[in-house]
Amino acid sequence: MNSFNLRAAYKITSLVYMNKNYEPSIWEAMSTASATATDSERYLAKLAKRAFLNFWSYSNPYTDEGEGKELCDFLVVFGNDVLIFSDKHCKFPNHQDIKVSWHRWFRSSIKKSVDQLTGAASFIERFPTRIYIDSACKIPIPVPLPPLNARRVHLIAVTRGSAEAAKNSWGNGSSSSLIINTAINGLGEKDYPFMIGRPLHKKRFIHILDELTLDILLTELDTASDFVDYLVKKEEFLSSANLMACGEEELLAAYLSNPLPDFNGFSFPQLPHPEKLAILKEGGWSQFCRSDAYSLWKEHLELSYEWDRLIEYQTSHIQRGTAGVLHKYDADIKDLHAHELVLRKMAEEGRLTRRLLAESYDFLLSKQLVRNGENRFFRALVGPVRNKRAYVLLVLICTPGQDYDEYREARRESLAGYCRAIKLRVAGIEEVVGIASDPKSSPISTQDFLYMECRKQLSQEEKEAELAFLRSLGIWKEKWVCV
Repeated sequence: MNSFNLRAAYKITSLVYMNKNYEPSIWEAMSTASATATDSERYLAKLAKRAFLNFWSYSNPYTDEGEGKELCDFLVVFGNDVLIFSDKHCKFPNHQDIKVSWHRWFRSSIKKSVDQLTGAASFIERFPTRIYIDSACKIPIPVPLPPLNARRVHLIAVTRGSAEAAKNSWGNGSSSSLIINTAINGLGEKDYPFMIGRPLHKKRFIHILDELTLDILLTELDTASDFVDYLVKKEEFLSSANLMACGEEELLAAYLSNPLPDFNGFSFPQLPHPEKLAILKEGGWSQFCRSDAYSLWKEHLELSYEWDRLIEYQTSHIQRGTAGVLHKYDADIKDLHAHELVLRKMAEEGRLTRRLLAESYDFLLSKQLVRNGENRFFRALVGPVRNKRAYVLLVLICTPGQDYDEYREARRESLAGYCRAIKLRVAGIEEVVGIASDPKSSPISTQDFLYMECRKQLSQEEKEAELAFLRSLGIWKEKWVCV
């Protein structure tokens, strides 16, 4: 019985391991494009790709203006979010008047970044299909930009070169980060050395990072959802606050020290007197990092990076042409976009949820013994943040003498069956991500990834038919309750 012959209640995209006909030229072009970047841009790309992962990260993309024009220094297209980075590394001028030095550096670094970012944002808004990963403008970015009505654009200026001058100017062991002052609007920063506000006044918000705070943000908020959530909340907070923060890191310390209940991330604390100037003094971040709670938190999250490695491992197979699509619910979807869909669902999870998923996946992979004739182990989880999405993790043991291709087919059928079962077991589930693998003890390691939409509500008759089908596969357990 073919588990992919589904009724209209289900839509499945399943990724399998081998497809020699896949064309990897896109990824080769991406590698060539990144080789032309400056040292500073390569460092930005290294940090950003670790946080946003390779599938959604593009170094030095181009537009087809003229003979090809660089759009920005780094671009992230992840779901409905588009992150545009500009990177400027300018030597800080040596002038006896610090205001003159600051003004010159501000003009060559921050002002030019702002101009590049606003120009890139404008181009993306007007011509979203004219962005390429190569200077010849032959290969469009692999992941298309989201529609305008759903698109969220975030502008990030990375400005390097002021650190040593800032440290010397403030003295007393001060950090090198730029001060955030919401009272400064327009380009008034040029008159306040080492302070930044909103260069475009109340127009587009631009996040300005320096060499210290870029590292801190992309290390501490190293998933797309965590980073974007911070940017959105930061913009809202600073737009309504009367605040001076002695560095982006002090702002981050206030944010991470205020966790929301039920694993729903973090938020900025409410200011006691919004009409009065609030000051986040220097030292909060260093104190936060020295705390036992911080050390335990970082240790707790170490396992979560196994989830990142799983996504990147599958991405590497896509790049090499050793991953293919077995089934698509929409024939118009390109294979590359089918791959991207299921991996993006996995990458949408924040660091803490990744930890929970990685722990369950690692536990299943470590299963070695066949108990009571069972050769498959699975776990079903509903994420603490996205309660309409479930994950089904399956490990199936290939029995001695079993043909491996037959084993893979049986494993995919089992995975699809367990994904269908979770819809009947948990109320409100609208999408399921399934991952099946060999155990760690197996000499061969392959994975199957499946994304299933199940937004349609089943009638009682449809539920009974589903139960009969799942029982015939040996999937449904009689102790389970159908909701």
